[in-house]
Amino acid sequence: MKEIKKPKISVIMSVFNGEDYLKESIESILEQTYRDFEFIIIDDGSNNETKEILKNFLKKDSRIKIITNKKNIGLTKSLNKALKITKCKYIARQDGDDVSLPQRLEKQIEFLENNPKIKILGSFGYGINQKGEILRKEIPPTFFQEVKKNLIKKNPFIHTSVIVERETLNRVGSYNERFETTQDYELWFRVLKIAKGENLPLFLVKKRYLSKMVSLEKEKTQLKYTLFLQKQAIKRGDYSKLCYFYLLRPYLSLKCPLFFKKFLRNYLLKSKNVFKKI
Repeated sequence: MKEIKKPKISVIMSVFNGEDYLKESIESILEQTYRDFEFIIIDDGSNNETKEILKNFLKKDSRIKIITNKKNIGLTKSLNKALKITKCKYIARQDGDDVSLPQRLEKQIEFLENNPKIKILGSFGYGINQKGEILRKEIPPTFFQEVKKNLIKKNPFIHTSVIVERETLNRVGSYNERFETTQDYELWFRVLKIAKGENLPLFLVKKRYLSKMVSLEKEKTQLKYTLFLQKQAIKRGDYSKLCYFYLLRPYLSLKCPLFFKKFLRNYLLKSKNVFKKI
């Protein structure tokens, strides 16, 4: 029997009640100029039109595989579920409310194949609002030295833009299921200890920001996890003790009064003065 050739990339997505932007997000992957991929979508216990949207796409494109969780288990566990299924050389991330521009996969695979020492690759991106309007440019560090240096300050990758080599994930392990949030940041600390990572200086994704995207309580949890990861990296000796200075910003944000954080978030998402439109 002739062996079926497996695709080079698995695009993995987890979605929970994402009916508002899911169609646009899925289409942005299906319309990629690079065609050799499978698209694994975990429906994490959705109870709205998300299920119907996924069923319709499943009928249209054989590259799509849908796994349905009987109950909501969260992003971290759902992503790991997708990782157990795929056997492809590269894993690409896509969030259910974000958009990949048409040449994203093509440009990233071309770079990775020509630069085999790079095992994780992100890109620049646009921050967009619920209407899809561009609010700002997101420009993470480009070269490995900058990425590694900035890791202790903040997450150096836009999660929805990342492609990582599967063999590297096999070596470090998948997402840590103790982390309900910031699971990507935790993973990058492990990946960048054994491998090199960079960001393509190209705008290849659009990351959507919504006023109700993250609850303030969840934001507080994210800050706690961030501080924990940064402290652990310094204690391990991966970074100088002088880097404790970088922990000041998340610490102050954690201690900031709830009413002020709520006001500031709403202001930043709505103000044209803060996010200059392009």
